[in-house]
Amino acid sequence: MKKLELYTSYNREEIHDILSPNTKFTKSAGTWGLQGLVRIENSKDFVFMVTEGTVTAVSKHEFDEGFTEDGVFRWQSQPQNTLKTQKIIDLINHDEISNNIFLFYRATPNDDYTYLGTLKYLNHDEDSGGENEPVNFNWQLINWPINENTLKELNIKLEPGLFIEKQAQKQKFIVSDAPKKKSIKKREGVKKDKFRQLKVYNNPETDKKLKDIGDKGELYIVDYEKERLKNLKKEELVSKIKHVSVINDSAGYDILSYNEDGTERFIEVKTTKGPIGTDFYISPGELKFSKENKNFYIYRVYEFMPEDMTGKIYIKQGNVEENFNLTPLQYKVSI
Repeated sequence: MKKLELYTSYNREEIHDILSPNTKFTKSAGTWGLQGLVRIENSKDFVFMVTEGTVTAVSKHEFDEGFTEDGVFRWQSQPQNTLKTQKIIDLINHDEISNNIFLFYRATPNDDYTYLGTLKYLNHDEDSGGENEPVNFNWQLINWPINENTLKELNIKLEPGLFIEKQAQKQKFIVSDAPKKKSIKKREGVKKDKFRQLKVYNNPETDKKLKDIGDKGELYIVDYEKERLKNLKKEELVSKIKHVSVINDSAGYDILSYNEDGTERFIEVKTTKGPIGTDFYISPGELKFSKENKNFYIYRVYEFMPEDMTGKIYIKQGNVEENFNLTPLQYKVSI
């Protein structure tokens, strides 16, 4: 049996045998043999088998799907589905931490499918899913970016991504108000007009792999702190700023700076190239330190342009658990 690997080609039977080995496969028939959206039995895991430019036989609906430069995948359900269809409800409530949506894609009906990785829910069009209309979704491809050879082989033409204005900004630093912690509530769609324009991506997994982003983000905040203290007429404190993570990456914070009254300011820098709503990661040690030190600060750097060393910042002080929603990703198991 073939192993499931990124950018490897599979036919429908091979996909079935990997992901649902205990069920029967019938070629050109049944769920696995025909359909593009398959729920894996006894789970909330799904498989998308997508063919570029497919036209449905009955309604003659031509699917309008594609990828943006930021890894947002526009996807449409079958036209007979509505927002009340159980599969669609489960997709809207998809949690990528505990469940998977596997994306397989091909350029023509004669090709095998190429595995492109798993998906994360971003939003859906609340005005879609009417009579003989599909439900429209935006998904984040977690395994982004796709390598160039695969893009060419699958004839994928990337659409423009989220437009983040290149910081032809006069100031090096733009500090915004920190967003409030959101209450966790039922997912609601967005209106059609907004959905069409909404290309906001959310892929912290990519930023996590790019150590350069994090390192430069910390240097950016060191410069910001120097400027902040100079503006406060506290030049004597500037020389005391320490880039702690360079010598101790387990301290629970990245930078030691100072408040106007001379008290210590423990700064943890979280940097992404993505917009303000992009998730980020925090370690158990950083979380513990934030609970034990009232002068702990998260400096959230977003829309960061490492080549120009420019970006935007918001700042939150105190216990991370009180300021943000946290999601456990793994557990340590002991006897």
